[in-house]
Amino acid sequence: MTVAEFTERLLAHMGVEGVQVEVEEGDTTLVKIQVSEEESGLLIGYHGECITAIQRVLYMTFSRENLDKKFIVNVNDYKERRTAQIQEMAQHAAERVVVSGQPYVFSYLSASERLIVHEFISQTPEYAELESFSTGDGQHRRLHICRKEESVPTLAA
Repeated sequence: MTVAEFTERLLAHMGVEGVQVEVEEGDTTLVKIQVSEEESGLLIGYHGECITAIQRVLYMTFSRENLDKKFIVNVNDYKERRTAQIQEMAQHAAERVVVSGQPYVFSYLSASERLIVHEFISQTPEYAELESFSTGDGQHRRLHICRKEESVPTLAA
């Protein structure tokens, strides 16, 4: 069974019909799912939690030969829209830090969302004097943006 066939069957078991699944194989297997807007909320979930679960199921099913195989599931181009939103949030937070000099702490962001912020801050020349770092564990992990000279030198483990 192919990744596309498996994904279609999985979604059918979830009660989602009329799905278009496109799979792009490579170092990372990209699974693009197109559904009606009414169905997209169910498949995306709160902050992409359902997408993450579908990625995990695909990994558990298809990574037996290659444990390094990665899957990215994208429903109705959610990843691109969410990346743009996260980058906009990072820009607003960075501007606040530049203007006020006060550190900014985000509320909960997933690991992939924190990575987007880290990359945005480190790759934007206007924010060369800023840095981002994360503290805490699990649901309590928070991302901080501050001026480089104000960062915490060591974090207690």
